[in-house]
Amino acid sequence: MKSFYSILKLSPNIATEDSVAIGMLLFDGEKFRYFFSDKKKRLANKLLDDKSVNVNFIVNQIIDKCNTINFDNEELKLFYKFDKLSEISYFDYLSNYSNGLIQFSNPKPLYEEMNDMAFERLINFLFNESLHKYPKVDDSFHLQRSMELIERNLINRVDKRIHTHYKFKPERFPSIYFSYEMDCIGLNGSLIGAKSLPFDKSAQSLDKDISHYFTLISSLSSKFNKSLNDNNFYLISEEPEKIGSKEHRLWESVRYNELINVIHPEESNKVADQILEKKAAKFLD
Repeated sequence: MKSFYSILKLSPNIATEDSVAIGMLLFDGEKFRYFFSDKKKRLANKLLDDKSVNVNFIVNQIIDKCNTINFDNEELKLFYKFDKLSEISYFDYLSNYSNGLIQFSNPKPLYEEMNDMAFERLINFLFNESLHKYPKVDDSFHLQRSMELIERNLINRVDKRIHTHYKFKPERFPSIYFSYEMDCIGLNGSLIGAKSLPFDKSAQSLDKDISHYFTLISSLSSKFNKSLNDNNFYLISEEPEKIGSKEHRLWESVRYNELINVIHPEESNKVADQILEKKAAKFLD
């Protein structure tokens, strides 16, 4: 059977005919290979008019279909011959008539043997990405850079005015049963504070840190008679790479919660600006 590939595009706004190439399906003559870019999926999510659409769910449906065909071809060989997905003519049809949210490019025939190395080269050529993750040392450097940004853009600007790197301890705050460090916290009419949290931890650790943050906000609001909705609390964090992962779902849950504003480390200057504008000050002994 002929080898070919087709680019999958997501159209955030069908009326304007805009689209984002989020991945690729490739049939190598025997089985399907696929690649979906986490970066492009995040971009598509941000551009979508309908926020109820789950890009990751759509992608997983396509992956499941490909895996079913691959498994059937290798193991059962009962239904495979009836499936049109392995035929280049069917992708011609999809390209011409799929004008909804998910669109397919014209299938491109392949004339070389498609092994793992050739597949990797094609992905790099089409998406300028790699199937392999960056080494851990790069992650450490990336985290260090984020911390330096927060120190420079936020902490260094407000450390004379409000509490910075303040550690809450249960012996001083009986309503808080855990120790918790805030990057900064101050008060002027309402509470304002920020917590940086890298999402390179396990989902269990992240869940505990986030839960403790919400508990701390509630306890402090009650202690100082402040309305939860009047406070200004921030979570400074980069969006986790892998959409659909437990870590990304936790990040999204905070982003959609009205009690905390989620911002990127490069935006940490916004917290400093608000602290200075509100003339927030130290209020803890």
